[in-house]
Amino acid sequence: MRERDPRLAGLSVAGDLMSLVSTFVAERGLSVPVVESRAQSAKRLTFDEWWHVLEQVQLSSSDDAIGVELARRVGPEHVGVIGYLTLSCKTVLEAFQHFERFQKLLYEGPRARLELKDGLAGLIWDTGYGASTRLSDQVILAGFVTFLRRMTGQQVEVEWGEAERVEAERVEVWWHDVPAAQAFAELTGGELVTGAAANALWFDARVLTMPLVSHDDNAFQQLQQNATDALANMPDLGQFTALVRQQIIEHLPLGTASQTCIAQKLAMSERTLLRKLRQSGVGFRDLVGDVRMDLARMYLLDSHLTLSEIALLLGYAEQAPFNRAFKKATDKTPGQWRTEFMTT
Repeated sequence: MRERDPRLAGLSVAGDLMSLVSTFVAERGLSVPVVESRAQSAKRLTFDEWWHVLEQVQLSSSDDAIGVELARRVGPEHVGVIGYLTLSCKTVLEAFQHFERFQKLLYEGPRARLELKDGLAGLIWDTGYGASTRLSDQVILAGFVTFLRRMTGQQVEVEWGEAERVEAERVEVWWHDVPAAQAFAELTGGELVTGAAANALWFDARVLTMPLVSHDDNAFQQLQQNATDALANMPDLGQFTALVRQQIIEHLPLGTASQTCIAQKLAMSERTLLRKLRQSGVGFRDLVGDVRMDLARMYLLDSHLTLSEIALLLGYAEQAPFNRAFKKATDKTPGQWRTEFMTT
């Protein structure tokens, strides 16, 4: 399985997550230009932008546990209205149910569903949009556990034992390896299972009955209405961009990934296609370039594909323009990138 699936790259995540990253960067005294440029912006990011931000933070630090450290700091101010809404719920079960309903406000694409099995309550993320990145998944999964502890007051007196920190019984990740695995497991608690069918967090089912320390009926009613309105008014731009990306992916090998062809496939005029893309903050040419680079990285991991074959798959008539475009985007030639990755 490869990171940065193009089906997911164009979907969006909440801009509030940038406050989590900018706070961490400031605490560590790091210089990360992409974070500084977005520090005061609440605009939603694409997953591709989010991955790039995390990657740049990772490159700026010698700490391989960046994902764990970010997850350790997650609070309601970093996830927007859905964070404050879940905090105001009565119980963990009610909070989980509202997270299920409104999770699109936090991120589009893969949805988490609540399941009960063998005395455990699990949140399982679907895999229909392909893979994110290890670092992003680590922030989401461990951050969820951190937030659960905030909701329940960190230390909770439970009927079946002494006061204890809320921990996952089992954390499942579909990667075969994760960064700083020991620190990740220590933060989440429980057994870490790699190479699973999907990302999942499993807790003792009795956790669902725990009361939340910040429950407030009046705040809950208002925040639920705010979340409902936000969801209803949320533009479906990420979904549209993802649809265009998928068409580009299908047409690149055929050499027909032009705006004329894509507009025809989507049964709209070129003007409508370009207008809807502009509303989502991206141009058609830039989107084609992004898709090509995402696919290029994925193809370069396959040692059976030659560089000339990859160029053809990306819709280039020959290898030279592919080399130039890749080097412009990454400061490395495709051959250099492949060699460096394979030796890490």
